Amino acid sequence: MKKLPIAIKCTAFAGLIVAAGVSASAQTLALQLQVSNYNPITGVWTDTSGNNDTATYYGTLPTLQTGVTPNGSSAVNLIGNGGFNLVSSITGGSGYTVFAFIKPLAPSGGRYALTGGSSPYALEYNIYSGHQNWLSEYQGGGGAGTATISTSSFSLIDVTASTSGGSFNLNGSPDGTTGGTAGGTPFSPLTRIGNNEGGGDGFAGSISEIDIYQGVLTSSQIATVEANFTAEYITAVPEPTTWAMMAGGFGMLFATRRFRRSEG
Repeated sequence: MKKLPIAIKCTAFAGLIVAAGVSASAQTLALQLQVSNYNPITGVWTDTSGNNDTATYYGTLPTLQTGVTPNGSSAVNLIGNGGFNLVSSITGGSGYTVFAFIKPLAPSGGRYALTGGSSPYALEYNIYSGHQNWLSEYQGGGGAGTATISTSSFSLIDVTASTSGGSFNLNGSPDGTTGGTAGGTPFSPLTRIGNNEGGGDGFAGSISEIDIYQGVLTSSQIATVEANFTAEYITAVPEPTTWAMMAGGFGMLFATRRFRRSEG
């Protein structure tokens, strides 16, 4: 199936930053793991953010599922017994913004981390009792969402986490807002994806993409990234035969207009 080029995503977000007058150094794409860049043989997930922060899985290697998202895209399937170690740690400074297109495997009372760190105050973003949750390790909870994340279909989830609080979205709508400060301590670098700092909360389920931004994105920036995820994994993309029919229709329309113009 034809996929939208990543250049569209980067151009749209870059344009938004310029239009909003926001410093790119304050809100930067630090990690982008897309399903098309996962190698199920080696367990290596190549970063496409431009930072070359390769993620390598420890544990039973995740498999590649094809045609599983709403528009027939693929997903990486994890069974929860490991995680991805990053070549370089991610520093969020005063906070992070995390996006993921996922389908968790029956999160009940357990914790299933999508990010994790090995240092005090590192961000842990997870699904706890079916809800989004984030906390600063060894420091305390930063808040939790209120809506239940589906285990039968994919969801687009995102969270902003900073020393002054954070917010959650589930499929583009608010999913509870935290007023906590998690101790008010700046976040330590993240060192892994798909597990917590101790390695005991491995994510179980399917992931098509996970993006991590340094800093907290504005609401309009978040909406733009969500729209790009929707176009990539949810909105149906015309098949080649459909494109051919559309092109043929435009060609006939153009020819008809030229014929009428020559007659006049």
